[in-house]
Amino acid sequence: MKKSPFIIFRRQFTTGLIIVIPLITTIFLVTWLFRLLDGILGRYFAHYFGNYVHGIGLVSLLLLIWLVGFLGRTYLGGKLNSLKDMLIERIPLVGTLFNSIRQVSDGLLEMNSSSFEQVVMIEYPRKGLYAIGFITSRSTAGISDEDGRPASFRMVHVFVPTVPNPTSGYLLLIPENEVTPLAISVEEALKLVLSLGVIHPGEYKLKRARLSTGE
Repeated sequence: MKKSPFIIFRRQFTTGLIIVIPLITTIFLVTWLFRLLDGILGRYFAHYFGNYVHGIGLVSLLLLIWLVGFLGRTYLGGKLNSLKDMLIERIPLVGTLFNSIRQVSDGLLEMNSSSFEQVVMIEYPRKGLYAIGFITSRSTAGISDEDGRPASFRMVHVFVPTVPNPTSGYLLLIPENEVTPLAISVEEALKLVLSLGVIHPGEYKLKRARLSTGE
């Protein structure tokens, strides 16, 4: 059956949208972010020197952030940072908001692929449902009864992140034989969590090797 020109045009147009929308969106977000960061200090350079030079505000902001970080790692800088936190935390509402933002930013900056050892799949929160987790330690933990008699299995420490905020989650102690290693990288698993499952590996391959943990 011959397809009508309208159907052909609609499919071609849809394909064009799929190709163009991510590109346009990326360009828009990068441009918006550049203008936002560049304008923080760039407006002051324009005010005092008369000309607005694109990029000088962004470079100055990056240098300022580096300088703050450099000073913050000194003894005096650490004391001043603690004093700053204490003063802000005493301001009603502002202190609560500041603490929340600081916790999220600290978690995002500290979370990286080196924080986890291996990606695994576990049955959670009930049998028949599966969740992605991360081995947080190469060492397993023993378990014993009150008389000190060890059990026939060892426990694995698995962190199951919440979606889409992986800075919070649950630390689960799971018998080693109930944890299934996956043949995907930690970076791929983090993308899966952050994208709400939109970015996924397509196939969850199981590792034949046992967990990379030790006693």
